[in-house]
Parts: sequence; C-alpha cells; structure tokens
Amino acid sequence: MEYLIALDDGHGMSTAGKRTPYISSLNRFIKENEFNRKVVNNLEEELNRSGLKTVLVAPGDEDTPLSTRVSRANQAKADAYISVHYNAYDGSFSSPAPSGIELFVYPGHLNREAGRLAESIGNHLKKGTSQHYRGIKEADFQVLRTTSMPAVLTENGFMDNLDEALYMIKPEFQKEVAREHAQGICDFFRVPYVSDSAKRKPSYVGRRVESIYDGRLRFYHHPSWSDRSLAGYLEKGYGFPVILSKLSVDGYFQYEVENSKGARYYVTASNKYVRVVN
Repeated sequence: MEYLIALDDGHGMSTAGKRTPYISSLNRFIKENEFNRKVVNNLEEELNRSGLKTVLVAPGDEDTPLSTRVSRANQAKADAYISVHYNAYDGSFSSPAPSGIELFVYPGHLNREAGRLAESIGNHLKKGTSQHYRGIKEADFQVLRTTSMPAVLTENGFMDNLDEALYMIKPEFQKEVAREHAQGICDFFRVPYVSDSAKRKPSYVGRRVESIYDGRLRFYHHPSWSDRSLAGYLEKGYGFPVILSKLSVDGYFQYEVENSKGARYYVTASNKYVRVVN
C-alpha cells in the first residue's frame, strides 16, 4: 500500500516574530523557516527514498494561510500531516529559557492514531542530539484540529535558547531531525526505512554478465578499448559472475567486472554484445 504524507514547514521566511534574538557571533538573526524549510526538504527526500509519497502544503517562502495548508492535505487525502517547527519562550536570551523537543496532537488524540504517530516520531528524536525530551502534549492548533488525518506538530528546540538556536543552521542537525522524523513515520506505517547509505544499487550491480556475441568478445585489463589493454576473449555464453560498476570509456559504456578469483576486468556494456543475468 502506498502512503501519502503531507509536509508543512511552519510559517514563512518573512513571518513576523518567527526568528531568534539577535546573535552577535553570527551578526544576524536566524529565521525559524531557515530551519523548518531545510528539515522538510530533507524529510521529503528521506520519505520518498523509503517509498512514501509526499505533498508539500506550503511550497515556497511565503506564509501560506493555515486553512490553505490544511485544505491541500485534505484534498490530497493524505495519510498523515507533519508540521515542523522551532519553539520560543519569551524571545530573549537574557533570561533562562527552556530547551528541548516536544510534540503536539489535538486534544483527546493522545491515545488515538495521532498520539501513536507522535510517539513513534518522538522515540527517534530522543535518540539524536542530546536535548531535553519534553514529551507529547495536546494543543488546539488549527493544523491539528481541521486536518482529516492523523496530525502531529513537532517543536525541535527553542529559538531563544542560545545553544539550541545555533543548532538551527547546522546542516548535520537539520538532516538528523529529518531522518528521525522519517524513521518514526516509517515505523508508524510499518514501512522499511531506507537510509541514504542504503540507496538501492543499480539493478546490474552484483549480477552476472555474459556474451551473446557469435564471435570472440574482447575484454580488457583497464577501462580502455585499446589493443594494449586487451586481456582476453569471451566465447558466446561465457562471462563474468559479478558486475561491480558501469563507466563511460571514450563515449561508450563498459562494465567493471570480477571473475571467480577476484580479478577485475572491463567488458562492453552494450546489449548488442552482452546480457545481464541472474
């Protein structure tokens, strides 16, 4: 079954007040959407790689009305709604500020689908960068109240806590938060999470290649077509048990292959001369 996830990056780039206090070490403010947008973009990639479809309900940098965001998700018949945010306390670094992660669902939904989805995401957020875990809470937010699917709003730190404010623009933190959201969503829908390091390999990698040429097919010691690199010939039906990669050599493709003893060679990848089997 295919699932569709509505992704909301919370606020716009110019939304009034949605920024950190002035950070002297950076000589600027950090806008909340600088974080939200990066996380949602990364999250979309994570989910798509794992086989889930996505719809961005607030594409672009403008502050899309909440009603429009919800309407887009409802009309698309999304299976879940995820709104990514960064929290704030009093808008100042001068007083002690709280810190940490919290997640929100609509009142009365803690023990329903939304609550279970929030718990699944929270379980992964807790495993990342060391932050106080503030738990799952209830709130009458419009994106939680008027959505017709399980909806979760996440607050991934406090903009007026200096340490956490600086996390907002760290690419590794943005990617981590996106990955943890994706892992939680995948767990909830019982879909295997596919990590970036486990991207699906090309279909030919690890398979056998054999000659379909009626004559003697040349193979080479190096990525080359020259006689000086010639290693030997393949008779029809003979080949190499493992393809390692495919590369372009002077405008034509060769397979990098390995024989049963682990020696590497190069042979044409043209389907006029070879076929990939197994």
